[in-house]
Amino acid sequence: MLQRPIRVVMYGLGQIGTDIARLILKQPHLQLVGGIERDPLKVGGDLGELLGSSQPLGARVRASAGDVLRQTRPDVVVIATASFLRDVFPQIRDCLAVGARVVSTCEELVYPPASHPEIAQDLEEEAQAAGVAVLGIGSNPGFVMDMLPILLTAPSIDIQRVRVERVVDASTRRVTLQQRIGAGLDPLAFRDWLHQRTTPHVGLVHSLRMIADAFGWQLDRIDEHTEPIIAESWLRTPYVTAAPGQVAGIHQSARGFVERREVLNLDWRTAIGLTNTYDAIRIEGTPPIDMLVRGGVHGDLATAALVVRAIPHLMQLRPGLRTVLDLPVLHYTQAQSPLSRERGQSAGPLRPTNITSS
Repeated sequence: MLQRPIRVVMYGLGQIGTDIARLILKQPHLQLVGGIERDPLKVGGDLGELLGSSQPLGARVRASAGDVLRQTRPDVVVIATASFLRDVFPQIRDCLAVGARVVSTCEELVYPPASHPEIAQDLEEEAQAAGVAVLGIGSNPGFVMDMLPILLTAPSIDIQRVRVERVVDASTRRVTLQQRIGAGLDPLAFRDWLHQRTTPHVGLVHSLRMIADAFGWQLDRIDEHTEPIIAESWLRTPYVTAAPGQVAGIHQSARGFVERREVLNLDWRTAIGLTNTYDAIRIEGTPPIDMLVRGGVHGDLATAALVVRAIPHLMQLRPGLRTVLDLPVLHYTQAQSPLSRERGQSAGPLRPTNITSS
């Protein structure tokens, strides 16, 4: 087991990357040694000052990934730059070139065989050659609509069908999410906008495929559906305004079938102004399981925690392209109190699941 802090570089310092980096700073078993960001307003400054730390870290934010990686020689690089694997693949390769493990919020990296089997195979081979693991993780995909329902089937004797619903109020989320769901567009403009891009929520089919593969189900058909959620009254956020009749958000679903029978149904609704928000998982089987999370899991906060909690496990994962199915069960562990340290109690080895708060 590693007896020193794990050296981490943060690649991408947007809102999610910044949240992750701030949480890393609070972990005694992690050391933030560098930051990579292309925003000229952030390049050149001290990473600690950018994150609002009371003390500078002595590490500058730089635009050149190669320079940062060669000079810092990190154990792990956290990549929070893009949703699509084709965009992130070259960045992962840069990290593998210096022997660094990678954990990323890239949605398509959570279960890449679902969309890019060729890239997945290349990543598997290149990560094995580098002797390190590559992992994608986040709140969704990566937990709420895939890993959590998978974990809930531990006591199941048999399963006929799984349905997962996630309803999110985008008003409280970052501006990029509000833009991604088309809030404020007219319905016709929304249709044109939708045709010009891929699915607004990246990862729904990835979650579907992950669950099916975990259960050993061979899906013979996958149906996807996307439609706008229309505002019934004026809706305003600091970033977006939607008049009655305009688009408030989006409704996506993915259904998986085995022998013409629906066995998986994933339903995702995100819009500004939603009030009844929740995550719900219903497992039809023996025994039946019905779980409801009122208010739902906050995606941004959960993503930061999941990424940071996964970092120590990368040090033990076998080399190659890994998924959340390869991880042990991640969970909260309370940090040792300063008082116990003053009394001379041993802190023991670094705890992989330990995330502290302050």
